Amino acid sequence: MLTLALMLFSGSQAHANDLENLSLEGGTFLIDWRDEFSSAEKQKMRDWLRHMGNVVTSLHGTWPRERIRIALKKYNSSSAVVFGRVLRQRPEGILFYVNPARPAQEFISSWTSYHEFGHLFIPYPGRADVWFSEGLASYYQNILQLRAGVLTSTEVRARYEAAFDRGDKDDRHADLTLGELSEDMRNRGAFMRVYWSGALYFMEADLALRSLPRPMTLDDVLRDYNACCLPEGETRSGRSLAATFDRLSGTTLFTELYNKYENSHAMPAWQTVLKQAGEAGLLAAPLSETAVK
Repeated sequence: MLTLALMLFSGSQAHANDLENLSLEGGTFLIDWRDEFSSAEKQKMRDWLRHMGNVVTSLHGTWPRERIRIALKKYNSSSAVVFGRVLRQRPEGILFYVNPARPAQEFISSWTSYHEFGHLFIPYPGRADVWFSEGLASYYQNILQLRAGVLTSTEVRARYEAAFDRGDKDDRHADLTLGELSEDMRNRGAFMRVYWSGALYFMEADLALRSLPRPMTLDDVLRDYNACCLPEGETRSGRSLAATFDRLSGTTLFTELYNKYENSHAMPAWQTVLKQAGEAGLLAAPLSETAVK
């Protein structure tokens, strides 16, 4: 997958723009058709993006920005959504490599799109804090599929359990902290520990928020961040984001957890956190009043 990602990245710059605005209830997708799509293929992509527009709204009720660029390129694969990466140039958005010949339901069921859209709710935190960004996207990819009705609560728990276990077993670089490993993640192939340590960070934070005297959720914090502070095309370190989340939640928990995870030399213990997440309702649909209809 890494070889594919690098290959796709290197060939993604030159294209002849064919732009289309797809206006939805939450905002507008600027579709950037980077290959020739037939009328039927374009309609399939629009239907998929309409679904994803509702999914984006289900995170906290509001899109991270009113205009999101969606660049689409074809790739011959057995997968519907082959690969995706965030585009931080304005307007921000996502580049997807897709096989439009695949059935429409495969696009709805592909975890990749849910993951990539999760990235848009915070700024890029820089290479040293990739664990923070990938953690948020990895945490929400399952939650958003749950809200969309793509996964059941049982399936979501099983996916977290399997993913956290993979992260736990990725112990080849125990001499490095998560922060040190995050910066060199690709060269060392340490995706599992980096991604799923980050996801566990956000699950633990979500749990802590729900146990406050005046309970709130991670959705609430991201909604408030979206309203006050979300920049476009800028970088904010993970520590800076944690501090802002603390201010918005009236806590110190995000920074305290940031210090714990950034300095960890292995995947933090996850079994108790996952058990508590099930008991607290994090893995039960719907998780918010904005669940996908």
